[in-house]
Amino acid sequence: MTKLNFSMNDGVLIVQGKEIKLPYPAVQALDYQGLIVVRVDPEVGQIFNRNVFALDANGGVKWQITESPHGTEVDKPYTYITISEDNQLIAGNWNGVDYAVTLDDGSITPISFIK
Repeated sequence: MTKLNFSMNDGVLIVQGKEIKLPYPAVQALDYQGLIVVRVDPEVGQIFNRNVFALDANGGVKWQITESPHGTEVDKPYTYITISEDNQLIAGNWNGVDYAVTLDDGSITPISFIK
């Protein structure tokens, strides 16, 4: 698969040389199976729990991750994204749950609890 053309500069995601408008600064981005999966960091005091997006090779948003149904806190953003050893997209949440993310639509399935 061809490597996607994107970079991050001071919280701004740049795809094909074009700045992509996201609701908050981009803090992490992965090239995963033809998509750019990006995690944004909401401002302190802002509740934004669906803070992971998948973009196509041109920077168009394909999906926004499902909010975690677990935990009692209202504020529970995703704190990291990674690709597992078995090539699954994983999103770790503030509430201590790791989720496998479905590539088609951003839906989530819990796979481990770490707190």
